[in-house]
Amino acid sequence: MMKKIVNLLFPVIFVFCSISPSLSQNWGGNRASSVVVETPIRENLATTKEISAKVVSSISYTVSASSNGFVLMENIKIGDRIKKNQLIAIQDTSEFEYNLKIKQNQLTDAQLILEDLKNELNEEKNIKEIIQKQLNLLKSKYDRAKDLYESNAISAQELETSTTSYLTSQQQEFLKVKTIKKLNFKIKQAENNIEKLDIEINEFKKDIKGSRLVSPIDGHLTDVFKIKNGYVRTGESLATIQGGEDFEIEVEVPTNYLKFIQEKKSINGLDVNGKNFKALYRAILLNENPRTGTRTVRLSFKDKIRNVLRANNASVKILIPSSKPSSVITISKDAIIPISNGQMVFVMEEGKAVMTSVKLGGSVGERAIITDGLSVDDQVIIRGNELLKDGSSVKLAGKPSEKPKKAPEIRGDKWLLKWQGRNGERTGDLTVGKKVSFFNGEKIDLELKDNKLKFEAPLVLPFGTIMLNFEGKISSNKVDGTLTLKLPNGNESKVPFSGEKV
Repeated sequence: MMKKIVNLLFPVIFVFCSISPSLSQNWGGNRASSVVVETPIRENLATTKEISAKVVSSISYTVSASSNGFVLMENIKIGDRIKKNQLIAIQDTSEFEYNLKIKQNQLTDAQLILEDLKNELNEEKNIKEIIQKQLNLLKSKYDRAKDLYESNAISAQELETSTTSYLTSQQQEFLKVKTIKKLNFKIKQAENNIEKLDIEINEFKKDIKGSRLVSPIDGHLTDVFKIKNGYVRTGESLATIQGGEDFEIEVEVPTNYLKFIQEKKSINGLDVNGKNFKALYRAILLNENPRTGTRTVRLSFKDKIRNVLRANNASVKILIPSSKPSSVITISKDAIIPISNGQMVFVMEEGKAVMTSVKLGGSVGERAIITDGLSVDDQVIIRGNELLKDGSSVKLAGKPSEKPKKAPEIRGDKWLLKWQGRNGERTGDLTVGKKVSFFNGEKIDLELKDNKLKFEAPLVLPFGTIMLNFEGKISSNKVDGTLTLKLPNGNESKVPFSGEKV
């Protein structure tokens, strides 16, 4: 495992060793590393717990067969981008067209029958008017006959004849009224039949028009009918379309945190690239995992959904509030350095970097909540902390060291060694003494024979020690040779160096 880590970090190590302008300042001695510090801030925040979650579809749209019959699918595939009203499939309309013609013929017949009934009704009404006039006349004769019979002007037989004529006329009127009522009833039936046929005809027209099955929204195809053409039944799904904004987040939340997430106005999250987004609480689903003691919570995106999140099962991190808001200390996330048993930061005290263990309570945006280990009076190093060790000399960037210490005088010949890095020239100080030699203030074992120079100097990093191996040939007051960077895993990198006596 260590070997893999070193392999991954080798390019970074090489950059710091052969390219970084500040390298020579970090190789021991009394030179101070330039750092940037910040003072922790006390805020009224809730502690959070980072929980893995996933993006799920909130709603999808299905294009289904509108009737039984054959269907011809368009040339579309899963994953295709679909626009609103884009054609998905065409259904066979021959049966619809056949039934439509039948219904149209039935409608024509019904209209003719209705017209005939109305004509017959008018005729019956005319006859009824004639009968009514006859009835009125016969009634007058009947009334006169009664008066004449009472005065013995006519016989009983003549009265009976007048009475019979009058009653017969009344009967004819009653029959016509009955006939007219029946005709009115038949006319209503015919009108209802026409209305029914109109409805059926309109439905067939809709079916014919609806045979062109189109997408109801803009989106992506997530499922499609597997056969290019074939017989389908009413309601059978031909395509499923997912809208670009129809996603939400599903997260398993411990039951003791549910009340906090419901009270939170907005919840922070991180996508796979570490970019922040905000979500809103929507609902708690009515199912609980007895093994983990969690419930499924659905969150909706507060803002427009980024492309990286527009996918079912896309991984996200949700910062679930794990307490009520309280006074807490926060610092920049750049200050946090993971270690094997937790997290630590470097605090600047009297020109020294002091390693300090801290306990995290979650994060809010680019700041980490600290529940233990720091106070608002501390000067926390947030830049330049990558290669620091506990007790390393540090100074504020752009300023001299707070308490510069004079390096002890080292006697011997002074050499300034130079090599070229990617961003310019790099230097190191070599002191060749009679008994002891030093490189950048660190004691070294120097081999000097036949005008050939050779020595190694260690560079201690948090993950291991790199050996800097110098081999060169001295000519007068100058030296030229090769600098070899030796990594703990055995990998090496070489660059030329030169130097001169100063």
